[in-house]
Amino acid sequence: GPARRSKRLRGESAEPTTRAEEMVVETGDVSGVLATADAYFAKETLDKAIRVGGHYSGWVERGVMERLGIQGNATDAWESEGGGKFSFKDPLGTGKPMPKRAVPGGSQSMARYVASKLLKKNPNAYFYRHTEPGVEQWTGDWTADERDVFLRIAREFGCGDKWGLFSTYLPHRVGYQCSNYYRQYVIPAGWIIDDSYMLDNTGHAVYVGKHKNKQRNAAIADEKI
Repeated sequence: GPARRSKRLRGESAEPTTRAEEMVVETGDVSGVLATADAYFAKETLDKAIRVGGHYSGWVERGVMERLGIQGNATDAWESEGGGKFSFKDPLGTGKPMPKRAVPGGSQSMARYVASKLLKKNPNAYFYRHTEPGVEQWTGDWTADERDVFLRIAREFGCGDKWGLFSTYLPHRVGYQCSNYYRQYVIPAGWIIDDSYMLDNTGHAVYVGKHKNKQRNAAIADEKI
């Protein structure tokens, strides 16, 4: 594949919001601003592309699951590690809100600290920010082999959410890196077609899932009048 020198692919953080995205958020209207993948890409690219529905249907990669003793599905994983009711104020399910004080040691963010406690209980949250214990996280450009694995897993299980689980098939990457790679390179390259994304006139992918659904529902309502 082409050389990838941009910092945007290092997976450290998402890119700033584009003006096209701001306009979609402000108006809910994508017409004249964005193009669907089917309108943007040439037929040759579209014929080779993997089409997904924006959702990952798999679980933790089997080898990782067996090595770490993770249960075989989300419900069993959560319940076997104490259960409880999940909320953003109580992400560990302990029944007590997380304190707002600094995390122990103060060397990591609260989100990363919470994720580190959820390996077996909520592996999607854990792997979104962490690799398998003892495995180095890479922050450089993605390799061709990693790209091929990414596309293979997307073809088999879909993709677009649950990036922590998805990343277990890519040992040296974490979930947010997979999410960034998807939006910043895979979608703009036309390797995967996800109707939750459209492209602006510079080729950047813009998430429009919620707005697109809103527009479709409005159109259906108009037809019934």
